[in-house]
Amino acid sequence: MSDETGPEAIPRLSAANTAAILVAAAQAPLGSTLIAVALPSIGTGTGTDLVLITGLLVTGYLVVNVICQGPAGKISDVVGHARVLWAGMGFYLVGAVCGVVAQGAALLFLSRCCMAAGGACLVPATLALLRLHVPHARRGRVFGLFAATMGVAAAGGPALGGEIVSTFGWRAVFLANLPFLGLSAVLLFLRPLPVRAGTRRDSLRTLATGLDYGGIGLLGLALALLVLASKLSGALLVATLIGALLIGIGFLYWEIRATDPILDARLFRRPAFAAGTLIIALQNFAMYGLLFQVPQFFSVFRDAAPREIGYLLFVMMIGMVVAGPIGGQLTDRIGAQRAAQAGAVLLLAGMAQLWALGGFDGPSAAFPALLVFGLGLGLGNAPAQSASMGAVDPHEAGMAASVSATMRYLGAIASIVVLGVVLGNDETVSIARHVVMVWLFTAAITLSALMTLRLPGRFHLEGRGA
Repeated sequence: MSDETGPEAIPRLSAANTAAILVAAAQAPLGSTLIAVALPSIGTGTGTDLVLITGLLVTGYLVVNVICQGPAGKISDVVGHARVLWAGMGFYLVGAVCGVVAQGAALLFLSRCCMAAGGACLVPATLALLRLHVPHARRGRVFGLFAATMGVAAAGGPALGGEIVSTFGWRAVFLANLPFLGLSAVLLFLRPLPVRAGTRRDSLRTLATGLDYGGIGLLGLALALLVLASKLSGALLVATLIGALLIGIGFLYWEIRATDPILDARLFRRPAFAAGTLIIALQNFAMYGLLFQVPQFFSVFRDAAPREIGYLLFVMMIGMVVAGPIGGQLTDRIGAQRAAQAGAVLLLAGMAQLWALGGFDGPSAAFPALLVFGLGLGLGNAPAQSASMGAVDPHEAGMAASVSATMRYLGAIASIVVLGVVLGNDETVSIARHVVMVWLFTAAITLSALMTLRLPGRFHLEGRGA
């Protein structure tokens, strides 16, 4: 059946299919934050410097994940999104085994690379499946659940990781994804995903020779310089940032001219796709920044216990859980623009409360701010994601999903880099620098609020097919 045969020809996802997709997609953000609290134990257990182990297992994970997004999206458009979904789960299994048996940093890094590749397969494949097999009348609601699931996974990772390390030791962190992936696999086995006719079945050799290796190399080099900049200062910092910027511009120029780009920058010519994708990236910049900044601030300046900080992040997670489905329903009823603007208002309200961060005497003082911020994230992410994916044609779903996921993780990487530059790598950082970060996050949220003006006033599809 072709995309032009009408909505009635589109195979629908069952409830089990949707649950399996959401659980699988959540493993990518869960994997990126779950390991954070285990890093000191991993460093001690392997005799590796904490700064090195953090760079390899956290920043390295995000960089590899971003680099692999484009190839994964392109391959999923060719061989089928369900196959790439299964491949992603396989990569996670290999990564878990490597992590459990690792005795040093090298195998641990390989483990995280496998998991990053798995996450890069899972997110574009799941987004594309939702785009293709959910009718537009319900797409906002489903993307609301998707946003809530991804947010909960990212915010809940540190708390879950802390409990696992305390109970079973750091090696168990590498097994944490497997029960969730097992649940997803069982659901997919009992209720296989629907298959759209007309999917090309090109050979792996054809895929391998057709990949945009130049684009992959330029993107990887730009990200490597960006991450390196967070460890530098003075003239070297400025020079490295300029180098990363120039190579990034070169990457965009390459992709625009490429016959078969790994990340199709031309998708940004569509206003709804560009706006929705940039909104997600900017809001992810603020969310990931707070996930890493808040524990550091309260542990260093207020001597807060890890459990207190965990509860604080849990409050933000609750906000996303509650508001995510509501944001999806509002998208279906009043349109993406108004729903996203409502989320932006809450996000700005939460950030405004954090301007007084220096006066907070403990984690409990930040509860209202992070609750409101979490509600804003849940409310605003669904309309942005729904509008961006609804703006592309069905045959572009995998590529669009990979571009969207890449921007999501670029926002996360950028926040970690900016935190490193502003807060520095020493223990004498001032409260004033933390407040500067809050203002930077506020600026990002303000820019995302302006981007909502480019979203459709009422939900509609710019692409062909439902």
